[in-house]
Amino acid sequence: MSRGQELIDQYKHIHATKSYGRSSELKAGYVQRELMHLGKIDKILDYGCGQSSLVDWVAKMNDAEAVRYDPAIPQFSTPPTDPVDAAICTDVLEHIPEEDVPDFLGKIRALTPNAYFNVSVRAAIEILPNGENAHCTVRPAKWWGEAIAKEFGFARRASSNDSTSVTWVTWRPKEDE
Repeated sequence: MSRGQELIDQYKHIHATKSYGRSSELKAGYVQRELMHLGKIDKILDYGCGQSSLVDWVAKMNDAEAVRYDPAIPQFSTPPTDPVDAAICTDVLEHIPEEDVPDFLGKIRALTPNAYFNVSVRAAIEILPNGENAHCTVRPAKWWGEAIAKEFGFARRASSNDSTSVTWVTWRPKEDE
């Protein structure tokens, strides 16, 4: 079993036993502020949605279709294959093994050039059932920006509601276009 699959199994257990993966809902205003730079959005994806309803709120604000994906949540575990106008990926990348980060980012890039990433840059409070810290890839903001830019061709730092995380978007604001 791959390290990534091992971690997904750990998250399946956590999601089945408690309310986990809802913190991104606090980012709705920050996400919307950035999405306004894209113009009309018809379909938006939350890649690694957990139990959050963030994408539902953002989709409603944009009169768009919400798509959810999370391999640890049975009802959202089918990987998306259709293109979307934008993707949200909040509080997810730090849970991906470092060696899998490029492939993970590539899967999102294959669906859209427009992605909003919020990444924690500290160890998690949550401990997995196997005793490991839930954040397996804790890297500084610059490292995340470079990894995202390498896959998407561009990454711009954006505002975050949390001083222990960093936000990157893969599009330029309208005034730069």
